Amino acid sequence: MSHSPDNVTTDEATGVTYANDEARSLLRDHLVQLAADEPAGWTLVKRNASRSVWRRKIEGRGCYLKQFHGQSFFHRARRRLGRCDALREFHAALSLRDAQVRTVVPMAAHAGKRLSWLVTREVPEATPADQWHAEALRRGPAGRHRVQACLRRLGQLIARMHDAGIVHRDLHCGNVLIDPNDRPVLMDLHRISRHRRLSRRRRAMNLAQLYHDRQHVTTRTERLRFLRQYLDESGGGGTLRGWDILVEAFAHRHTVRQYRQRDRRIVGRNRYFSPIKLSGGWRGRVVLASKRRMGGSRAAEHTFTLEDWRAFLADPDALLETGEDGKIVKNSPSTIIIRRTVNVGGHDLDLFIKRSRRKHWRKILADAFRPSRALRAFKLGHQLLTRRIATALPLLAVERRVGPFLVDSILVTEAVHAPNLHDFMNTWLSVPPRSDTPMSVTRQRQLAQQVLWELGRVVQSLHDNHFAHRDLKASNIRVRWSQGQQPEVVLVDLDGVSHVNLITTRRKWRGLMRLNVSLLQCPPVTHAGRLRMLLGYMRRPGMGRVNFKTWWRVLEDWSARKLNQQIRSRRRKQRELRRSTA
Repeated sequence: MSHSPDNVTTDEATGVTYANDEARSLLRDHLVQLAADEPAGWTLVKRNASRSVWRRKIEGRGCYLKQFHGQSFFHRARRRLGRCDALREFHAALSLRDAQVRTVVPMAAHAGKRLSWLVTREVPEATPADQWHAEALRRGPAGRHRVQACLRRLGQLIARMHDAGIVHRDLHCGNVLIDPNDRPVLMDLHRISRHRRLSRRRRAMNLAQLYHDRQHVTTRTERLRFLRQYLDESGGGGTLRGWDILVEAFAHRHTVRQYRQRDRRIVGRNRYFSPIKLSGGWRGRVVLASKRRMGGSRAAEHTFTLEDWRAFLADPDALLETGEDGKIVKNSPSTIIIRRTVNVGGHDLDLFIKRSRRKHWRKILADAFRPSRALRAFKLGHQLLTRRIATALPLLAVERRVGPFLVDSILVTEAVHAPNLHDFMNTWLSVPPRSDTPMSVTRQRQLAQQVLWELGRVVQSLHDNHFAHRDLKASNIRVRWSQGQQPEVVLVDLDGVSHVNLITTRRKWRGLMRLNVSLLQCPPVTHAGRLRMLLGYMRRPGMGRVNFKTWWRVLEDWSARKLNQQIRSRRRKQRELRRSTA
């Protein structure tokens, strides 16, 4: 991309390209610092394997320094071919500003053999759009109104960008700033591409990235308003319905690709996860940082190192000792679970430590050809968090083998400070409520509707993302809720979860049936409450009326058969117990 207005000049002696004379006079005395790996006087804002971002004030003006230092084969090859991301972003910002698209103001850029850099002017009091969005939603209806107004401005901004023949290939709210006047500003432009003419398909694919980023925090109505504003500004032709169908289809494809990429990250070495090797043959995976903060997780706010986890796992067998701070939560032939508070890397964490036991020789042979239950649950937990399904944060999973045969495995997850589904319902929905905080009958009804509706939506998300749960019951479901907040359903104990290629109708029925049977055993949940759970599962935005009666009859029939099966099983166990004690 080329852009050479009269005021853009390149210093032949230093190779630095300046946007104007003001930028030249401001930065010419700082060139040595700008090219240093650790620039003196600059504060580090963000760093990864390929880029670092620094900030400081020069003569009272806020500036950002973005250094490109990737050393992978791809980055080295690009530099040898003369492709400089710093200059690319510099000229892209100037071109977009000429097209009346608000971007960060570029000041100077330099292409080096090992390190390239770009300096931009700070947008005063601006906030990343994802953080701004979350803060606005917490302010209630007034904040939602600001979000809708900002979405319209964002639609206009992207329409102008596309009309200029430019595509931002990393279009998400983390690369958009919101200034104090609620106006969006584009940033991080090194991944843009320019075309003579943008087809409808290419436009829709670019919009799909933004849809994927905001699909969980915006309503369908808000997305349609954004799209209408985009069409009114761009004049791209077509109907709103046609564009909506096209963008939604591309958004689904983009979401699948993103989730697969995130799943591969779980088994790799990066800033979020790492493999770990310990003495005694222990091998496994640990969490260094978490991108998703769900289920009230406190550990997700902290960053850990491999040394922190090695110190924690100095004696894995000692983790299962109760001691003074430990408590046995479950001790069965298949599992032992200890709850204890420990200090990891200077942070006090409330943890569940789980060791699996095998009951049958067939599982011993099967475990020789598959990961242990601990490693499977670790991966499944982070896959669910990636898909924004709340669960207890898995922190580490280790296993010990002798040859191919599994000897031992340990899973450590963060404790969820919330009651299970039955306890929550019996506490808050009983008449009168058993909680310390009084609640009116109307508020009780509203809370029950919210919890049961959210419960159905969680099961819907599981099935939509091809997860089957064969142990979906109240003891494996926690409900986080506080006054003035929306209830959050959190899944725990993921041994019954599996990621399958196809969710058949039978799998769907079995999951709903187990949940319905569990709700039947909770007195505060009425017939209407269980029906609301089913409607939460079946209804989707834009589907209109749903024929639920057939589903409800089948669900009731399956639930009755399951209850009869449970009764027969308990009677058989009681007979066997009487015979053994006779």
